[in-house]
Amino acid sequence: MELCPGGDLLNYVRKRRKLTEKNAKYLFKQIMQGIAYMHTIGIVHRDIKLDNILLDGHGNVKIGDFGVSRRVDQDELLFE
Repeated sequence: MELCPGGDLLNYVRKRRKLTEKNAKYLFKQIMQGIAYMHTIGIVHRDIKLDNILLDGHGNVKIGDFGVSRRVDQDELLFE
């Protein structure tokens, strides 16, 4: 398991109260790239929220808490 000393994104935003547009874009781009990658390998996270987005010591995004994630086959539909 990797150490994420930057904490979660919820606390990161609460401490700063407001993110600059540049910082928000930087973080959002990483989140979207992570989700896109998961989808290419057939994993659906199903619990994306600020609490589950972690930051490493350099401010890079790590997606965590795969407790309700699921592997899906192509063309499979999820109902729950």
